[in-house]
Amino acid sequence: DAGIGVEGLERILVTHAHPDHYGLVQPLQERSHATVYFPQREIRRVKDRQMFMEVGRLLVEAGMPLDLLFKMDQRRREEPRPQLKHDEVIPLHGGETFELDVSGTTVTLETLHMPGHTGGHVVFFEPTTRTLFAGDELLPDTSPNPLLEPSLDEPGERRQSLKEYIESLHRMAALDAAIAYPGHGDPIVDVRGLIEWTLEHHEKRKAGVASHLDDSGKTPYQIAEEIYPDKMGYEAFLAVSEVVAHLDLVVDDGAAEIDTRDGVTYYRTT
Repeated sequence: DAGIGVEGLERILVTHAHPDHYGLVQPLQERSHATVYFPQREIRRVKDRQMFMEVGRLLVEAGMPLDLLFKMDQRRREEPRPQLKHDEVIPLHGGETFELDVSGTTVTLETLHMPGHTGGHVVFFEPTTRTLFAGDELLPDTSPNPLLEPSLDEPGERRQSLKEYIESLHRMAALDAAIAYPGHGDPIVDVRGLIEWTLEHHEKRKAGVASHLDDSGKTPYQIAEEIYPDKMGYEAFLAVSEVVAHLDLVVDDGAAEIDTRDGVTYYRTT
């Protein structure tokens, strides 16, 4: 529609390492010889096969049955996986700028590290027009899932994804963007309003998750079964991620405490 062929691409900027966001990078790069920029933390997550093992360990700690975990892993293996020539991409750390010629006017895109949906997620912001390319950090019709992931900074620890995401939401609000282009859906014209709605949504979800706790303790998987009974097949990973992320906030509020039994984490009311 813009009148630009694939061969005319010069630079490809990737926000995060999910297949629906970088799945076509390699064929586009081969046809255009474009330079690909990829978040450094996301490259580590894609390259290191141990990361998948670590996610499995976190799901077991969250109470997921092993048979379901094996079925999910089998399905993952059957799905096509995008290829990426890791040695031919330039890593993004946050803080990089890109100058673009738009209709004869030079504009600058700033790279900002905004963890939340994933630990290495970046967004791109053009300050003159206050335009934000938000990836999956802002979605017009839903809130992105704060995914269960191991920490890249603290081996053996879990990333507290929702806490990181809430901090990123406040940082995005401070940008005062006039428009945001999300990874899915239509452009967002009321960016501040969507951020406020998303923060309120997570407050309500936190209260909802807390309401399922009792004195004896439940695993995140058990709570996910109660809240999302129709999501406990392959989508159980997303459901458990959502519950664990909100339980972090409940614990921080002092309304729940953690009890570990035989390597499985239980949460109970204080």
